[in-house]
Amino acid sequence: MKKGLFITALLLFVGILSGCSTSSNIYTYILDDSYEGFITLGTSADYPPYEWPKQVDGKNTLVGIDIEIAKEIAKALGKNLKVVNKGFDFLLDDLENGKVDFVLAGMTPTEERAQQVDFSMVYYEATQVILIQKSMVNTYTSIESLDQASVRIGAQMGSIQQDLATDTFSVAQTSFIQSIPDLVMRLMDGQVNAVIMEKPVADGYVFNQTSLAIANIQIGDPDGGSAVAVQKGNSELLKVINTVLTSLIESGKMDQIVADAIILNS
Repeated sequence: MKKGLFITALLLFVGILSGCSTSSNIYTYILDDSYEGFITLGTSADYPPYEWPKQVDGKNTLVGIDIEIAKEIAKALGKNLKVVNKGFDFLLDDLENGKVDFVLAGMTPTEERAQQVDFSMVYYEATQVILIQKSMVNTYTSIESLDQASVRIGAQMGSIQQDLATDTFSVAQTSFIQSIPDLVMRLMDGQVNAVIMEKPVADGYVFNQTSLAIANIQIGDPDGGSAVAVQKGNSELLKVINTVLTSLIESGKMDQIVADAIILNS
């Protein structure tokens, strides 16, 4: 999915709805006092601009493109929104087991994932890139230059980027962990040599860390994108989600959601 210049997970995003509370990894958003009950979103909030944590009025909350989309879905259902923040690799299992109602996490709909859950239309398109230290731009110029035994490639655990690393690199070492910010810290510290991530996420790190750059290397499907996941067979919820996404895209509101993130996080 999921997309412009963005900042790291700890920088500020403003303008979320009021009436948000949090407890541990559970966040609630009261969208309308007249709504009864909640619909529950599963996400992994370490992936700006899609979702990340910040403080608003002294309270911890989650913000980002996916959170704003989830609010629109909840409003279409006449529900308030509850968000469960977990590691990315737990999300689809939680959905399958009924712990959450839907998942928004910059997730690419792959054939393998589609065997476990159902996906909406793609709501945001983005390419995959390789984040490296700027000093290595002239060294890492191809897949072959990275696919060396002395090179360590990082990716988020359970993500399409992990699959890309496994499928693309046969010689290089790999490092898969849950947190994107942790991966970037390891890149900056020299513990890994490259990290695969979506371009808008990489753009944010490059903008805020002058020591980083995006390698001039193509990897993955250039037409990839992000979609909403629902429990297998939940056609009623999927229909509502696709209607909301279509409306957001055709009305231009999706562009505004993304543009607000670019402006407020640059």
